[in-house]
Amino acid sequence: MAEEAPDTVEVPASTLGFVIGPNGSTIKRLIQSTKCQIEVPRGLGRPADGEDKPVAITLQGTPAQRRAAAQAIKDVSAGGDVEDQQARADGALVVGHSLENRDREAWTQWRMTCWEHELGIKTEIGRRNVRCFSAKRGGITGEAAKKVRAAIEECIKAAEELVELEVEALLETDPQDANWDQAIHPLVDQYGVLLRIPLPEDGVVKLRIIGPEEPARDMALLLESRYAKKNFTASILQAPGQVQGMSEGMAEDWSGDMRNLEQEYSVKVKESHNMIWLVGENAEGVQNARRTLAEMLPFYMPQGFQLRESIPQDCVNEFKMDPCIRGLIRQPDCAIQWDRTQGTAWICGSKREAVNNRLDELMKKWETSHWEQELEDYGVAMWLLGPKGSGDWLHRMQSESGAKMKVCPNALKVWVESPDPAKLEAGKQAMLQGLERLQKKKADDEAGIGPGPKVKEVLSGQPPHMQAMMEKLAMLEAMRDAARVGRPTPKKLYDELLKARGLKPLDELDKPAEEPTEARERSRSRDRPARSVVRREVMEFNPATGEMEASTVEVEVDPATAGSDAAPMAVDTPTA
Repeated sequence: MAEEAPDTVEVPASTLGFVIGPNGSTIKRLIQSTKCQIEVPRGLGRPADGEDKPVAITLQGTPAQRRAAAQAIKDVSAGGDVEDQQARADGALVVGHSLENRDREAWTQWRMTCWEHELGIKTEIGRRNVRCFSAKRGGITGEAAKKVRAAIEECIKAAEELVELEVEALLETDPQDANWDQAIHPLVDQYGVLLRIPLPEDGVVKLRIIGPEEPARDMALLLESRYAKKNFTASILQAPGQVQGMSEGMAEDWSGDMRNLEQEYSVKVKESHNMIWLVGENAEGVQNARRTLAEMLPFYMPQGFQLRESIPQDCVNEFKMDPCIRGLIRQPDCAIQWDRTQGTAWICGSKREAVNNRLDELMKKWETSHWEQELEDYGVAMWLLGPKGSGDWLHRMQSESGAKMKVCPNALKVWVESPDPAKLEAGKQAMLQGLERLQKKKADDEAGIGPGPKVKEVLSGQPPHMQAMMEKLAMLEAMRDAARVGRPTPKKLYDELLKARGLKPLDELDKPAEEPTEARERSRSRDRPARSVVRREVMEFNPATGEMEASTVEVEVDPATAGSDAAPMAVDTPTA
């Protein structure tokens, strides 16, 4: 036993950094997992070129601890993962693999989640090992360990048999969005097929597909039709071989209906072992053909196909990843195609009842912690948010109820979530009361009881000074039009336009000018000589005729210049 529990363990000097780790993190994890004191010699420095002498690491502890530490140090120095050592110390089952491919490791991780509910485990995939932890306290031993090991080995074997296919997609078809293609989603959810989209090369994008052989080939054909041949595609899932297992008479009827379907919608129907997919040049025709096909399959096989509706959109991803659901689709006679947009689940195979029972359980659990309601219009959503959509009222309702609330004006829906039934009910009632207050306010406004809706003031079309200018222009335009056709402008129109401008009517303008008043005479300077008023003819522009015309005006003239041609000193009211 002393030989099996060494006091020292030797590792090459070049691998000593793996044992120590960044800032000593790896060696601390080894000490924690093995409960053994590990000491590395100091001052070794880096090995010289071509020299890789062994370094002795000292171990202190019980024989079992030293054995575990020695094995762990050798594994880590050889490139192993320290997490494997920690998992062993925690009682996990560690099974080695040689996949050495990230895509295959990812697929193995996806596949092992299908076993977790049945075996009661949690799985992690490392670089060299698969680590399985018991969902309950304690390690995995006895018969449970045998079942877990068999499941791991089955998944690793399936991962080693995965195929890799490549499709050259045209850049003009936007293959970068292929991951969102609804036609390939069932193959991703049901069989874990992986799609990798690299950068374009020479005008094409080489789509890489990794997965089980038959589903991977189905995905390659769909992608080729859509992104290489520029057609539209759709697919509908089946449990392996469902349609191919029809009786002879039913198969003949089915073939005839498929030919009629192709002619009616101008599509091609192709059947594989895992799905039925459609190809056509018209997107609407392809989708209509798919809906018709989804109605025909339950008619031919009522016990084999079912479309379950009314699944909340936010729940689809959660239900899809449920461990029990994942365990059901692992079985060869069960397949589920999810549609988050429509809120549906297309259930195929003999496990339909088990799937429905599990969905009922999930729905009941979801309803105990969620409540949602559709809103009438955009204005109702903004009312619940608060003034100008600020969210003040929504925040207040959340604070008072303790539930998480969400209002979406675009989706016209409101959500309330809380694991506490009391808080959920309080949030629900707060929302309903807000809607009731809105309805009461609308009723009061219609009856004229309340203040009514607030009408936003609208500025005038033109400011006052612009209106005056426009009136003057309109007057001139009317006068010009009347003169152009030789029709005299009505005197009443002149009076109204002049009055609108604050001027005297035409009758008052025709009166002779009054003599200067005594007050006006007295206001003049005593030293200033008296001035006389004379009449003179002047040429003025007549806007009515558009010509220069002569008119008579009264002007004050300085007596000293009365006999000359000097300009008048002032101009009074015109007489014409």
